[in-house]
Amino acid sequence: MSSAVAEMGANTSELLRLLHAERALRELAESDARRATQLLLQPRRSPWKPKRKVAVCIGSGHTDRPLVSAIVQTFGDGSNARQLTTRLHATLPAAQLEVIINDDSGRDHGRWLALLRQPNDFVVSSPNIHEIRAYNRLARLARGDFLLLLQGDHCLPSKADWLRQGLAIFRRLPHLGLLGGQMGFNQVPTRRIAENVSWGAAPCHPIPLLLPPRAGGGGAEGGEAGGEELGEVPFMFVAGVNIGPLLVRRAAYLRAGGFDEAFSCAGEPGIQLDTELSLQMWRRGYHVGLWYSGVSNGVGGRKTRKNPAQKRVRLRNDEVNGRRCKRLLRDHDAAAVAAANAQLRDARDATAARAQASQDRGALDANQCEVGLVE
Repeated sequence: MSSAVAEMGANTSELLRLLHAERALRELAESDARRATQLLLQPRRSPWKPKRKVAVCIGSGHTDRPLVSAIVQTFGDGSNARQLTTRLHATLPAAQLEVIINDDSGRDHGRWLALLRQPNDFVVSSPNIHEIRAYNRLARLARGDFLLLLQGDHCLPSKADWLRQGLAIFRRLPHLGLLGGQMGFNQVPTRRIAENVSWGAAPCHPIPLLLPPRAGGGGAEGGEAGGEELGEVPFMFVAGVNIGPLLVRRAAYLRAGGFDEAFSCAGEPGIQLDTELSLQMWRRGYHVGLWYSGVSNGVGGRKTRKNPAQKRVRLRNDEVNGRRCKRLLRDHDAAAVAAANAQLRDARDATAARAQASQDRGALDANQCEVGLVE
């Protein structure tokens, strides 16, 4: 009897030792992850200074810390390269904008390189890793304070101020971590119901709220993007936003861990990747918002919807990942979204406000995307 008790005590002690060891390893791993994130956010620079004055560096014009890193995930979209690069370069001065193209097909890099001639332009050639892994990899390569996530079939607005307006919204709302420019929702937007439960660009419901001008009547927003004037803007806080485009604080993206790579195998569409990231933002204290960017999609057709094999994978991932996101949504603090929206104003005519925003942005349909481009 006593030997059995002694053996039980020894087993308990060993179990406790293993539990303490596991906890210590977990804490060490979390500490290493935090340290790695800090290194990604702020590259190491020696504090050493020369004793005598030396000539200022005369480099290539490359900027170590641009304001925005635009990451474009593309597969066989070389025919849309001129439109995307021309309009992207017009959004911000070259020193404030970094453009990183992921040529996931591995066959269009020559077309992109011919157009990307600014000192902060990069092309990465990948073996069909698809969007989740491409965005995560390139977000770690990027140096901007903000990430602008685009896709190769996007049609950017003809007027260049849409990105500056998005940045001005971030400056107005310091807790905003993620801003969608096309579609937002408060429930998981699975394929059959997405447009019925969402706000944003047509055919979704129009955004019913407005971000009012700054208190005191001053509409100018300071900051690196040049004091952009921000009047009343159709805007609302939502549980989640749809990719295309997404504007996100890079620090928030990295601290949230980026997109969940368990949502698809390499080479497969990562359906609901944006929903999951949005919910992770709220869990970490960041807000998620929606505004009209004027960006549309579908230039050259929707490839994964034409390919039968990719369509089957898309439908499967929509169902499986939709269930994952519904479980996350159960723990989501809907009251936080409602409280954030309480600071906004109701739009008297939301449909008219959407039409005006589209006109102000110079939004274009995908089949008219080349309109206004100068050769």
